[in-house]
Amino acid sequence: MVNIRKSGLPLVLALAMLGALAVARAADGSHPSPKGATPMRFALVPAYDQCAAPNRTHGPPLAFGSCGPPVEASDFLTVGTHDANGAAANSVGFMRVDVHPGALGPPSDTDVLIKLNVTDVRCKAGTSACGNANTTGGPDYTGELQGNATIRITDHFNATTAGGGTDPATLVDIPVPVNAVCSNTADPSIGASCAIDTSSQPLIPDPCGCEGKRMVVEFTQIRVDDGGSDGVVATSGNTRFLSQGLFIP
Repeated sequence: MVNIRKSGLPLVLALAMLGALAVARAADGSHPSPKGATPMRFALVPAYDQCAAPNRTHGPPLAFGSCGPPVEASDFLTVGTHDANGAAANSVGFMRVDVHPGALGPPSDTDVLIKLNVTDVRCKAGTSACGNANTTGGPDYTGELQGNATIRITDHFNATTAGGGTDPATLVDIPVPVNAVCSNTADPSIGASCAIDTSSQPLIPDPCGCEGKRMVVEFTQIRVDDGGSDGVVATSGNTRFLSQGLFIP
């Protein structure tokens, strides 16, 4: 959860989701919030399909049904892993969100910084957005990735009519996509690097008037989708590539 006391995140939403409508209703009283909740750093791991029809059993104490062999959720991308494709394990991925309090005072000095970074991204067969070849494990991916989360905002910038006000309320859940571009690396032992490092502040020059509105923002699990067979996130056919998670060696 991120606690935002000024204006940052609505600017990101306005850019990333033009035309999205959020209908809020007036509420009595206020809403609890923490003293602080920033930054958030979400580690990313390769995503696998859910086990729906078990054909194995995991060892105790986690003696639950399992599905073998595991199936990567992405049809188009993978990362290097020695026992899977002969390449070294070099992939590290994360999404980070920082609330950056401004020093100049209202109305628009607070910012929200969003960073998505994934290394060693490689094409599978059937992907056209590929670049430099690697010794093993598939060529570099040169398309796009899209980080996705759903957020739930509670703040004091609501009213019974359009335009905002001073009522505390919770918005409808809103999707937040963030696109990253992937680039070749010169090293034939590691795949592409994909990154975006963006600030919400310069995106919309006219402030929303949200300073001091005490905003609580809840996040669902982060996921990162590939760009499909053509590497473009705006076209159809994209599949889940990475999920928020942990790696235990």
